[in-house]
Amino acid sequence: MEHSQLIGKRLKKGVFTKQGILLVPPGIILTEKHISKMKNFKINIDDIELETFEVNHPSPSKEPRTQEEEKKVSEPPPNHETDIRKLVNQVGISLKGIEEYIYKNGKVPVQNTEETIVPMIRQATKNKNLFKLFSTLKEEGYFRYKHSIGVASVATMLGKWLNLSDDELNLLTTAATLYDIGAVKLPSTILHQKTRYTPNEYEIVKQHTIMGYELLKESGVNPRIALVALQHHERCDGSGYPSKIKGAEIDRLSKIISIVDVYLALISDRPHRKALPFYEAIEYINISITHNRFDTQIGMTFLNRLMEAQVGSEVILTDQRRGKILIVNPNYPTRPLIAADNEVIDLSKEKTIKIGEIIG
Repeated sequence: MEHSQLIGKRLKKGVFTKQGILLVPPGIILTEKHISKMKNFKINIDDIELETFEVNHPSPSKEPRTQEEEKKVSEPPPNHETDIRKLVNQVGISLKGIEEYIYKNGKVPVQNTEETIVPMIRQATKNKNLFKLFSTLKEEGYFRYKHSIGVASVATMLGKWLNLSDDELNLLTTAATLYDIGAVKLPSTILHQKTRYTPNEYEIVKQHTIMGYELLKESGVNPRIALVALQHHERCDGSGYPSKIKGAEIDRLSKIISIVDVYLALISDRPHRKALPFYEAIEYINISITHNRFDTQIGMTFLNRLMEAQVGSEVILTDQRRGKILIVNPNYPTRPLIAADNEVIDLSKEKTIKIGEIIG
């Protein structure tokens, strides 16, 4: 059998490289991309185990479809891109409503948040395509609410990747929706400022963590939700604010939300700077993990998932060669295996070469 004859077949067992790295997981229906990857790693075709199954052909005596059944078959599949855009728009409107409620009543409408916004965020994360969500948020004019929507959605996904229980995941989504709520207490001149903060202004901005914590406590939320508002700018090495606490002193939900908050800020346009390219942003996160600013397990899980979504993308290396990302090394997610110039380059073993740019 030739490699090309494997296309459309389902793998029974995973395919591994000689170094023991999983190349193609079991249960996958093989495509040209999988075949190309296996050829690059010189995988022996005899070592590939496929599932065997019979195709059930429809019975010729089967009764014709009813008009209703024909209608269902002819209907186009749902447009997930439109669905995400609608959900994001609805969440943005709801967040604006929460702020207006706070201005009038001095409290956060917690029950309304849990019953309306949280289910919409959970629905948005079912799409599982992070980059489509990022693209939608950038395309639409959701003012500053789009950052809160992004953090809530991505933090929820990260919570799923970390295998949080359903109860803790719901708590995380609520906390990630309200973590920055203290910003409503800031002077409007600072809140809508389009230039860099002066040192004095920055000290005022930092107070939003304490004001958010107090506001949420007074609103009767779960104590951990209020704690996230207080801690989301703390760092594991003690370099954060407002209390400069370290490691185990920081709630796990705060650690999840803090890394997502920073990543989304890096890849977003700001009044005083342009968004960083994807690779520069994840390199910054990777360095921060190395320097113990972010939790290692949470950070590496996040980076691995982001990089896995880029497998197959074209890159330009720092030595100006072009190549494709073949596989992500879970121990060094920002230094994957690259196919370039008819060879496989393991960036985790190269000291002088790294990815300069991801171009598609």
